Amino acid sequence: MPQYEITLEQKFAGQQIINRWNYISGEIPAGQLGALLALVGMGFTPFTDIEPFGPSTFAGIIQPIQAVAVNWVQAVAKNIFDPTDYYAYPFPAGTTSTNGGSEAESPVIAVGFATNRTRSDVRRGQKRFAGLVEGQVGDVGALTSGAVTAWQALGDSMADINLVPVAGSSVSFTPYVFGRKRTVALDGSVTYPYWPTEAEQLAHAMLITAWTVKPQVRTQGTRQYGRGA
Repeated sequence: MPQYEITLEQKFAGQQIINRWNYISGEIPAGQLGALLALVGMGFTPFTDIEPFGPSTFAGIIQPIQAVAVNWVQAVAKNIFDPTDYYAYPFPAGTTSTNGGSEAESPVIAVGFATNRTRSDVRRGQKRFAGLVEGQVGDVGALTSGAVTAWQALGDSMADINLVPVAGSSVSFTPYVFGRKRTVALDGSVTYPYWPTEAEQLAHAMLITAWTVKPQVRTQGTRQYGRGA
């Protein structure tokens, strides 16, 4: 069961915006690259007769609700246990989100999401997306009802099992939260890498069945002006 990490890199107001997801796929047909198919499932890349930004995909849902000032840089997928199963897709120059209905908020302001929990030993997944516009934010930082509806559609897409048609069949990509292994170095620093084997990582993977939007805006200190990511 191949296990993937997908990374979306965007740029907004000079700040790098990074978001990542984990998926476990079904069997990858011979001659196909699973990492490429993983990106197709999220709507990031073209594939045979499939166009990117399809209306029911993650990319197709976020593009029209995110501020037009958000630039799309690249999407990268990798099988975390097979370095040859890797695909990076730079978006064509000029690819942006398309919501120009009102002025964009600061890159520090974000809309937040959390997953449900389907096991007790793995924490909820969390996401924060920059690129809100003023028309989506109401009194004291609450999202407007229209914004909640629009962004929750994005959450629903992140909880979907992505099916990519290939050679008369389809390959599934199921969303998970991958628990990490707490590792303490000799100097006392703590890191959280993936588990060292596919079997161990699978034993620490939590199935996602829901992503729920948070009704108030979040902040993201690392996206402060001059901070970078």
